[in-house]
Amino acid sequence: MHTMLMEERRQKIMEQLALTGSVQVSALAEQLGVTSETIRKDLAHLESQGLVIRGHGGAILKQNAIELSFGLREQENVEDKALIAQKAIELIPESSSVIVCTGSTTLELARLIALRSGLKVFTDSLPVASALISSHNQVFLFGGELRPQSFSLCGGWTVSQIRLIQADLCFMGTDGFSNISGPSTPSFSDAFVDSEILKQSEKSYILADHTKFSKRSLYKICDWQSVTGLITDRKANPEAVTQLQNLTQVICA
Repeated sequence: MHTMLMEERRQKIMEQLALTGSVQVSALAEQLGVTSETIRKDLAHLESQGLVIRGHGGAILKQNAIELSFGLREQENVEDKALIAQKAIELIPESSSVIVCTGSTTLELARLIALRSGLKVFTDSLPVASALISSHNQVFLFGGELRPQSFSLCGGWTVSQIRLIQADLCFMGTDGFSNISGPSTPSFSDAFVDSEILKQSEKSYILADHTKFSKRSLYKICDWQSVTGLITDRKANPEAVTQLQNLTQVICA
């Protein structure tokens, strides 16, 4: 029982790090009802697992250490994602065919698409499909192996279906693109599916809030020159936006 409580506590510490990027020993001790020494031991264990970097009085999440669950990602920067989705839906013509990829920002877009009608919408995302299930659009869910971390579908079956269509445009998310030449994701299988979707779309847009300018993940999806544009919010670093505009169109919501 003691071990179970310890694992639950460490999981809560990782969830806090996933949301905020850093934690303080004193605050965690108070929040979790244990001593500061216990929290220090927890952080030492997490550091030994390659998940955190300890510092004076606390710790920070190690870059690319974990892939956030879909539920946690959905809680981040909600207002910014809504603005990005509003800008994205303006780019969708009547009666067009659209691929909406997996992601928390693309889910916001799907919720707006649900208010439209007459579109053909394809997706590899269970949450996106669920958001559209009662809409007056034709909705197609690519089949394949279920990937629990992102609530998406992947694998050969998924790709074989993607290759059967030619969509007018697609929208996809990213976990970040700091110091790399394109959007990235923590999952090779998601990167592979996304790269195939790009090939089958006339126009393609990456949806990413301002925090993605300072993050990156393990697998690059594509080069910036391979997409039509990036849609972000106005909190994005102006210098970083200017640099990116040399590679692709940047639309600020």
